[in-house]
Amino acid sequence: MIESTTAPAPILSSPQQPKTRKRINRSRSQWKSLLDDFHHSGLTKVAFCNQRGVATSSLNRWQKILTQESGSDFIDVTEPLSVIPATPPSIQEDDPGWQVELALGNDIVLRIRTA
Repeated sequence: MIESTTAPAPILSSPQQPKTRKRINRSRSQWKSLLDDFHHSGLTKVAFCNQRGVATSSLNRWQKILTQESGSDFIDVTEPLSVIPATPPSIQEDDPGWQVELALGNDIVLRIRTA
């Protein structure tokens, strides 16, 4: 009997396929919650998305959708956010930093100044 002195040929494995993430279908309320978590996380979008397994493009898309729906470009100023005295004691009338002063009524004054 003749024995072979060569080692058997190694089994060639197929190239590894990149692992694909399972797609998660989130509801509108889940995206709202996820975006709230992002805003409170203090992380960058990329870091947050990597941590949560979310595509940055999806987060951007839903942020745009939900922002447009909520009409966040519009701010209702009919109700005062806070009431302050007409002239705060720390600000002089001749302070050159104030550029615009608008009296809104009910002792509410809007002041806009340069930095």
